[in-house]
Amino acid sequence: MQVKRFFTWALRSVPVAVVALPLSAQGAIPPSVADQRVTLLPPGPLSTKGNQIIDQHGRPVRLACIGWNEVNEHIPLEAQTHLMARYGFNCIRFSWVNATMHKDLAMIDRIAAAAGKAGLRLVLDNHTNEPGHSERDNWGAQQKNGLWYDLGGGSDGTDGGGNRGTTTDEKFLADWQAVAKHFAGNQTVIGYDLRNEPLDWPGMSVWGDGSDRDIRAMYIRVGNAIQAVDPAKLIIVELPNNHGRGVRTFPVTLNVPGKLVYSVHEYPYEISAEKLDSGPAMIHRMNEEWGWIVNSDLAPVFIGEMGASMSSARSKAWAATIVPYLNGTGPDGLHIGEGKQGLSTDWWAWGHLDERENPDGILEADWKTPRPEQEAVYAKLRQRPIGGTE
Repeated sequence: MQVKRFFTWALRSVPVAVVALPLSAQGAIPPSVADQRVTLLPPGPLSTKGNQIIDQHGRPVRLACIGWNEVNEHIPLEAQTHLMARYGFNCIRFSWVNATMHKDLAMIDRIAAAAGKAGLRLVLDNHTNEPGHSERDNWGAQQKNGLWYDLGGGSDGTDGGGNRGTTTDEKFLADWQAVAKHFAGNQTVIGYDLRNEPLDWPGMSVWGDGSDRDIRAMYIRVGNAIQAVDPAKLIIVELPNNHGRGVRTFPVTLNVPGKLVYSVHEYPYEISAEKLDSGPAMIHRMNEEWGWIVNSDLAPVFIGEMGASMSSARSKAWAATIVPYLNGTGPDGLHIGEGKQGLSTDWWAWGHLDERENPDGILEADWKTPRPEQEAVYAKLRQRPIGGTE
């Protein structure tokens, strides 16, 4: 699938972005719109069984994450995380960058503390090697060289976006080990998304050829290194350009079984430039690219990013297709199985973003009220009662 995924809005930088807001935005948390006893994840580590993520008692659970990178410090972090829980989210996907790892970890520590108090969990993803600076490097939304490193090996010594490389393959592994050590024993952090949106265009990542651009080999090497430090976390691996065909021949295998989750990102055409973004054509594409992983009960698939401002007819058609597909209720779609949960998701993005951006964040300008067009979609992707069928 040849998809343009150079999102200038996705991650301008992980460091704090402070936006001035009126004091009224810091007011009382609005009434609950979701039963947190149902929507929150149970305590303890998570594992996998077939196409399901399960809790420590073997019960299927569903991650309903919210993407959150640009942190508004004018609103207390705890107020924001409690709002997330009240709106039915049960986890946060938050990013870090190799070049700013120590600064990023300090922020993630604060996010984890606030999330834990609200009953939320965290998935951490390595986004890029260098922080974004301009349109040339996608503002850090996605690394242009398509690899997980930008120095040595198959790189040209840059990140493909004009920034000199600082991260070798060896340093990438060492950085993930450092992150794993930092959060070992921290039950708020439940999973590690090893690399955001790798690309498989010529000269970029490949799958299973054993070369210095073989991202499958990296996933196994880094995943095992993390598991040697902390075997409790989920290991999430993204399919280059959403292509999962190579998994049929070369699946990812880890030393600690029952922890692997594959991941893809799905956006409508207006964001991703994916032409097959609704109706039977979209269902056929997803089935061929990655849905078969679910249908064959091989492993869970996590939709690590999805979303839209939901202001166009095309995005509404996208939502009308993908929601029943992810819930296993649509025609010719996913066969999840009776008594199981739908696919785990991560909706982009938390907060009130620039109105010119798409997606523009799930909150109105008051930083309290959900945008109804988006809520109507992600509310259908919440976790069902654990152990139940409704």
